[in-house]
Amino acid sequence: MQSKPSKTLNTIVYIDGLNLQYSLKNTPYTWLNVKGLVESILNLSLHKISKIKYFTAFSTKRDSAHRQFIYLKVLKTLPSIEIILGKHKKRQIIGRLIEYDHRLKREVITGKTVKIFKPEEKETDVNIASHIVYDCCKGNIDCIVLLSNDTDLKTPLEFVKYRLKKKVVIITPTKRLEKSGDPIYPNKPHIELRKLSKVNLSIEKHHLKSSQFPNLVNGIYKPKGWS
Repeated sequence: MQSKPSKTLNTIVYIDGLNLQYSLKNTPYTWLNVKGLVESILNLSLHKISKIKYFTAFSTKRDSAHRQFIYLKVLKTLPSIEIILGKHKKRQIIGRLIEYDHRLKREVITGKTVKIFKPEEKETDVNIASHIVYDCCKGNIDCIVLLSNDTDLKTPLEFVKYRLKKKVVIITPTKRLEKSGDPIYPNKPHIELRKLSKVNLSIEKHHLKSSQFPNLVNGIYKPKGWS
């Protein structure tokens, strides 16, 4: 006797673009087709993906922002993709200066202070949380898939799991490379997220390799300097 097939879950995918791109720094896989990536990881006989929401913010650096702009234009060519933008804000902070002590032969924290401008990403976490809760409250969704390892999203996940009774799946970005050429390893979700998810999935090198855009997409070329 054949087992009854599982119900297909109406699923929305939420991608923390900043978290994902941060993990891909120093790899050759940043020209990434996120739809292909998600589809290569999820069980598509179980998940019917109705939408993929990609959350990011433009860099404060001009060259990086230009490459991001081109990348987002390519993402918009994918079906079922929605891009939600936050922003970066420069904040002035005061910190203790670290100097090398030749006598001790190590770096030490001095009594001197310096002012620096630190770019801070704003709104992305709130945007992701708001969209997750709104979509789940609105109705026709059985499962959310979160591609992130950010524990700031713990509270909305608790709400949709325990109050709204939706299934939660976590896809965790790879471990960040210290330098180009280092081996790529999958990563485990943070324990706070792992407790909330029905399934924990990892991104592996073969997923990234098989999910790259071609160098030319709808007349849009891969930017120079983009790995």
